[in-house]
Amino acid sequence: MEAQLSLKRLEVFRLVVEEGSVTRAAEVLMVAQPAVSGQLRALESWLGAKLFVRRGNRMLLTEAGERANQWAKEMLASAAQIRRDVDELGSGRGGAASIASSMAVGSYLLPPILSRFQRGRPGSDLTLSSSQPNEALRAVETGEADFAVVTWDQRHLPDTMSSDVIRTEPITLCAGPGLVAPSRALSLDEALELPFVGAPREVIYQRNLMEQLTRLSDIEPNFIIRFGHAEPMKQAAAENAWAIFAPRYVVESDLAAGRLQELAVPGLELTERIALLWRRDKFFSPLQQAAVDEIRDALRSR
Repeated sequence: MEAQLSLKRLEVFRLVVEEGSVTRAAEVLMVAQPAVSGQLRALESWLGAKLFVRRGNRMLLTEAGERANQWAKEMLASAAQIRRDVDELGSGRGGAASIASSMAVGSYLLPPILSRFQRGRPGSDLTLSSSQPNEALRAVETGEADFAVVTWDQRHLPDTMSSDVIRTEPITLCAGPGLVAPSRALSLDEALELPFVGAPREVIYQRNLMEQLTRLSDIEPNFIIRFGHAEPMKQAAAENAWAIFAPRYVVESDLAAGRLQELAVPGLELTERIALLWRRDKFFSPLQQAAVDEIRDALRSR
């Protein structure tokens, strides 16, 4: 089978797995449904095994399909990697690294580290893409990113992935000026009754925060509004005298400038874990390995 066509069939197969439906995969690809079905039949014929069974409206993987799915992910990731490597060699650049990150990590922690790194390697080509941790993980799995730095929840990773928790960051309780007298210490229950700005419930950072608070108190925080990024969260807290839980690195400049004030809750200790993720079979170029080392050292020494 032609190599280019083989990769295309693997891409179509992976999309059907993700969407759970030939129809939805065809819609994403903007092609007719028979075109997707034909690619699947050709792949099944080449492998000599049935890859899907139908359950209601969904297509589920057979045992052979599960194995083929793992193989397809590895093949497509390797193909994406080799394309970047060859492009790098042909361009004459001093090396390239593509880094995925979660939103806050990519907005506050990594930019100064990568900027300093690039100044020491002016011919390098660095790209940082920020999204939710699940999307960053997927970018590494598919080879779109060389590695990721994300807020982490110790989830089970695929066998093809490795992780290293490189920092445990304190989470700070703070508020806009005027909500609480600066000298007043609050009990945890009093603090949780304050009006809070939060992140959406499904965001990993928010889930991690709630898991820690649930272990400490039966009272649910009084979240009155939620935003998907730390900047509007901080702005809303500062302008409306609302409270916010945020990693220290997110609010340290706001605390120094007086836009937010830290609230004292004796005994309250909350943390965010930050992890480095990469594929086990990943071959790091010298530049990529240097970027990994720079980030790891900088975050561990903060």
